[in-house]
Amino acid sequence: MLKQRIEKGDRSVEVLWRMAQVMHERSACMPKDKRKAAINDGLKFAEEAVQKDPNHFKALKWNAVLIGQATEYMPTKEKLECSKKFKELLDKSLGKEPKDTALLHLRGRFKFSVASLSWVEKKLASTFYSQPPSHTYEEANEDFLAAYKVNPKWMENLFFIAKCYVALKDKNNARKYLTELCDIEPYSDAEQEFLDDAKAMLGKL
Repeated sequence: MLKQRIEKGDRSVEVLWRMAQVMHERSACMPKDKRKAAINDGLKFAEEAVQKDPNHFKALKWNAVLIGQATEYMPTKEKLECSKKFKELLDKSLGKEPKDTALLHLRGRFKFSVASLSWVEKKLASTFYSQPPSHTYEEANEDFLAAYKVNPKWMENLFFIAKCYVALKDKNNARKYLTELCDIEPYSDAEQEFLDDAKAMLGKL
């Protein structure tokens, strides 16, 4: 239905952000090696939506979500370059809806990525930031746990809570959240991957 509206010339912000969301949801139901094209298509719709209305919350949110997804397929330099725009969109979106669980999770992912940077990556990041961001695994987990309070059955979020605890060498809490994750039935290819990775991680603890 959205494609039909676009084909008829309706490129309003309300159609564009919904199309971005649909592409995001579709990508989760595809095998990992086929997701990139759907994510990039969704990102184009989201970016156009933000161009139409730079203050529209849903346009900003889905632009941030899809940039976050797209960076998973980028080399380190491009990923760091994109992270600045991603953080700007994230901050603007959270300024409008500070309790949105998807955005809290994304901010946690950003902080987790920063905490995980190697010395070489930190030096590279300094070329894109006047003052490179600095975050800890504890700070990342605060956002993941805030999202968990609202949506405790979100597999992706549970996985990153566990990853934070593994990084903090807290095996008991890592096992707790991985076990919760393993008790949930996956509904998509992406969730099946989180389940498989969780089982593998649990086996190493």
